[in-house]
Amino acid sequence: MMGEMKGRFAVTVGLKGGTELIKTAKSWAQTLALPYLERPRGVSLETLRIERNLAGLLVATRKGPQVETEEGILFYHPSMATLRVRALKEGKTDHLVEALALRPGSRILDGTLGLASDAAVISYAVGPEGTVVGVEASPILYQMTRLGLRSYDEGDEDLVKALRRIEPVLGDTAAYLETLPPDSFDAVYFDPMFEHPVEGSSNMVPMRPAADHRPLTRSVIEKALKAAPLVVIKERSRYFLSELGAQEIQGGRYSRIKYGIIRRTP
Repeated sequence: MMGEMKGRFAVTVGLKGGTELIKTAKSWAQTLALPYLERPRGVSLETLRIERNLAGLLVATRKGPQVETEEGILFYHPSMATLRVRALKEGKTDHLVEALALRPGSRILDGTLGLASDAAVISYAVGPEGTVVGVEASPILYQMTRLGLRSYDEGDEDLVKALRRIEPVLGDTAAYLETLPPDSFDAVYFDPMFEHPVEGSSNMVPMRPAADHRPLTRSVIEKALKAAPLVVIKERSRYFLSELGAQEIQGGRYSRIKYGIIRRTP
């Protein structure tokens, strides 16, 4: 969110790429201002990435985009959003929904979009009359998520509709916030990358080398509080949330995940 992202990225094709996939990959590379790498026959994605000293590869395949990093291969999937939306439909509570005080029509900015799992829950909660914009700094995660939001069609129809309503933006969150008029949103949400992955979230491990690891700062929060009267930060550390100025901390009694609440003061 601040400064330069770590690592370098490039675009290539999967096995048996063919003319159309090569054309697609080159188009992605041009759109994202990333290099396109020819993939010699028999050369693995891992070898290509290591030889070019890359943090990750965006790969055009017949099944859609995938991201390859030193931790593995990642395909688009809304992850826990599937279960969380189901729970909301059953009348159960969701700590993020409560922390953001979501209601139909709410306007929410997700400053750390990632794979849009949290944004999907938010989008479902605010409904078709609401607005959910998500900013992602990593170009290869942005592209995979952008296309995934358009094409994912498995499971719950309401979840699929919620995914379609999310508006992804590629860029630096701090810079994006500076372009917004005051009170453009009702709340801004941040889910900074944890220093260590959460146990049980192994499906997200391949994303880590491609993600934005820059820390959230008070400067960015101040910008967010101009764009919205409420900022919510997801974290495991109460100390970290307090350091960022959280006035209140919410979350389940037995959950390691907490939500820091910061409200604009007059």
